[in-house]
Amino acid sequence: MAKSGLGQDPQSTAAATVLKRAVELDSESRYPQALVCYQEGIDLLLQVLKGTKDNTKRCNLREKISKYMDRAENIKEHLEQEKEEAKETPRISLRFCCESKHLRS
Repeated sequence: MAKSGLGQDPQSTAAATVLKRAVELDSESRYPQALVCYQEGIDLLLQVLKGTKDNTKRCNLREKISKYMDRAENIKEHLEQEKEEAKETPRISLRFCCESKHLRS
């Protein structure tokens, strides 16, 4: 996915750089950072798409955008699931632990 095949204009280059970083972060399981990079890269690709008149290039850009959006959505769902699981995990109060220690003494 990181290979862009995009043109050499500044927005295409920036999009390719940001999306390459997103894929790197994703492969390192650094999902919050990867999500931010995917979102920024997608925004840049959308700007490139707006300025592209060639229908073949537009189709290719739409396909790339769709793939990156799918991955970003999967990461977002994963992060939300982790957040929910963290809420459901019971936590032992530090105060309770300290009080029970004193009761045993």
